Amino acid sequence: MSVFPITVPDPDLLPDGPLRLLAARALRGDRADGARVAVSIEGGGLATSMSAGIAHGLQRAGLLQWADVVYGTSSGSLVALYAASGRMPDAATILESACQRAFIDMRRIGRRPVVDLEVLLNISRERPPALELGDRPEARVLAVRVEDGVLRTFGPLAELDDAHGAVRASMAIPVWAGPPVRHDGDLLADGGLIESVPIHTPLAEGATHVLALRSRDAQYRKGEAGRLRRMVEEPVIRRLPGEVPRLVRERPALYDADAELLERASAGDGEYAGRIAQLAPPSGTALVGRLQTDVQRVRAAFAAGTELALRALAGTH
Repeated sequence: MSVFPITVPDPDLLPDGPLRLLAARALRGDRADGARVAVSIEGGGLATSMSAGIAHGLQRAGLLQWADVVYGTSSGSLVALYAASGRMPDAATILESACQRAFIDMRRIGRRPVVDLEVLLNISRERPPALELGDRPEARVLAVRVEDGVLRTFGPLAELDDAHGAVRASMAIPVWAGPPVRHDGDLLADGGLIESVPIHTPLAEGATHVLALRSRDAQYRKGEAGRLRRMVEEPVIRRLPGEVPRLVRERPALYDADAELLERASAGDGEYAGRIAQLAPPSGTALVGRLQTDVQRVRAAFAAGTELALRALAGTH
């Protein structure tokens, strides 16, 4: 249970940027400020329980509904559907329900996909998001076209089967979740191969401000894989279709560059200061891995994310 009051924060107590805009909108009850605010949800398998918890904190404080659009990539794409429709408690239930061997089972490695995405989507169908837009933010998800390595945006998503099809494509993690999937005429793979944290796409599509909700702490970097790991992974990577091998190799550098951009912008440095900000757990926070199956750890990460958001809004983050 949070020790912080669940009330709309005073915008003047928040740093210039997307959080202040959302708080001002919540107090006024309108979006009449000429801005377009995007909320970006980082995925990472069950690690997204942290970013989902942060979204839940923003919802409890009455801010999330005042975003214009919510973007998600990989597992963050499913969370984006629930964030946009204001149903983050359902997202928490789905993430906890995913902690089962039917969804993640390392014993399947080399025989079948370790991650069975249909299990997760079936859980979602039991608690579907409310995708009718109304006065809610749009939901958009990212996936990569295998043929040419181009990132595609799907949305605004308003119909459940179409939304689940786009999410299934966005979560098609190479090797772990099986082969790429076909949706809307294209063969697609995990959007996180290019944008694990959607930043550039929202800006390119008209967002004036982006608030990134992180699954990992602000100092986390993927770095360059060691020589032994490269030797083990390279034969598998070479067999992947289309542009996916190149994207897999380039992904750590892209991720780390975006993590640096987020850290600088959140500190008020660089060209995106005041336009881009992140809510990320502090270094040393107990996080969960992408293949986590311990429901207690997933639940704790979601709760920690909720608390993190409320602390940030109270000025104690």
